[in-house]
Amino acid sequence: MLSRVAENLYWLARYLERAENTARIVNVNANLLLDLPKGIAPGWAPLVDITGANALFEEHYKDYGERQVMRFLLGDERHAGSILSALNAARENCRTIRDFVPREAWEQINGLTLYARDGLQKGLTKNGRHAYLRGLITGSQLINGLLDGTMLHDQGFEFLTLGRYLERADMTTRIADVHSAALL
Repeated sequence: MLSRVAENLYWLARYLERAENTARIVNVNANLLLDLPKGIAPGWAPLVDITGANALFEEHYKDYGERQVMRFLLGDERHAGSILSALNAARENCRTIRDFVPREAWEQINGLTLYARDGLQKGLTKNGRHAYLRGLITGSQLINGLLDGTMLHDQGFEFLTLGRYLERADMTTRIADVHSAALL
């Protein structure tokens, strides 16, 4: 296996996982707002803290309001960790190695990227956010299941799995780090 193919499989999985993880933390925070009593709000700044992109955020936005954080995390293409940027990067990695992944996986990744781009405005609204994020999470899980079920479980699959689980571990440690700092 060529190192270029291994690297692209690794980053494909990382970017897909990053998009799903970001969608999940935004969804959890939005649902938390619905469950809390009136007058108590958890704030949106911790979501940017989790991504570790505070300097970039503050460079382009004035405050950590809901609208600004949503724009930054969902669709700001200047932020490599935004959902749209991550899906674009996953799509590009998959495009360059199309002969190593099943055709259906390429089609789903392409479709999910188009869904994220075309539905972004809907996702930025309070009314459309839940359905938009649910579509992103479901689409990401569909791709992971498709890759797991149809891809040959060889070295390439191992790089794909490695990328997915490293990104998942990274996000888990970031969440724990931000919340443990808040507790201290």
